[in-house]
Amino acid sequence: MNINEKNSKGATPRTSYRHTFRLAVLIIILVLAALLVRQILVPESFGLKGYYRAAAVDEAREFPIRHVGEKACIECHDDIASLHDKDAHAAVPCESCHGPGADHAQAEGETAILIPEGKDPCLACHRPLDARPSAFPQIRWREHYQFVGVKDTSIDCIECHSPHEPLFMDRDIRSARLHPLIHRCQDCHTERFDRDFHRPKSHPAIFECSYCHKEIVEDFSRRAHSEIQCSTCHMFFKESDFAGRIIRDSDPRFCLLCHREADFRSSDAPPGIKWPGHLEDVAMEPGDTKKRCVDCHREMIHKIMERPDSNE
Repeated sequence: MNINEKNSKGATPRTSYRHTFRLAVLIIILVLAALLVRQILVPESFGLKGYYRAAAVDEAREFPIRHVGEKACIECHDDIASLHDKDAHAAVPCESCHGPGADHAQAEGETAILIPEGKDPCLACHRPLDARPSAFPQIRWREHYQFVGVKDTSIDCIECHSPHEPLFMDRDIRSARLHPLIHRCQDCHTERFDRDFHRPKSHPAIFECSYCHKEIVEDFSRRAHSEIQCSTCHMFFKESDFAGRIIRDSDPRFCLLCHREADFRSSDAPPGIKWPGHLEDVAMEPGDTKKRCVDCHREMIHKIMERPDSNE
């Protein structure tokens, strides 16, 4: 019978909720249990200073110090630090590669410290990732090895690149000339940089080397290294949202990154040079042994347009 229908005496029957009592009691018990569990599990100091356990700060202070900072490293390794601080890894702390150094420093070098091996320590920063800025050096190591003629793929990066002085800069990177920020197509077109697109008239200006260095770029296009991008040798290091440092490295060891003669290079590698024996072989007078590669092989690169205020 419909509960809205009147009974035989003409009265409407009352709606019963007795079937919900058990459910209500169950919900109340669960809520009380949750509050009790929360009271037991949530630490007393939680929320006193923020959405975290305030006592954790004091506990963290009691942990033994594991990282000592670069000053401790310099005390014993000032020669390595002087190389590191002028080169491309200047902003990379020692312990980023060598791990915590507290035990090593306190034992005055008697305890071992991590010595990275293999390619993975380098590729941790230099493996291509879409999340990284496009200007950051990113290496597809197999392609790179093929480019520089490395036939033995088991060779580690440090065979050519010193981890403390990877680009062998002849002077401090922070003394290099400031250069306007360079924007490249792939900075915005991350999925289409390998394709050629027509640039519409309304497109914002994208800086290319030839805009300011047209004569040098044209001259370079006729040289032996013309297939190499300008940024391969003239690397750009961003310092701010507006500018960075651009290097012009003339240290012979920089050229030898590609041209040093080594057993692990293949027959189709770039021309190999025995160093420093090459200088002794070609020297006509004592001063020749101090010359740089570019002093004799300028025709392989491009001519230099010196500026009156140039300090490079």
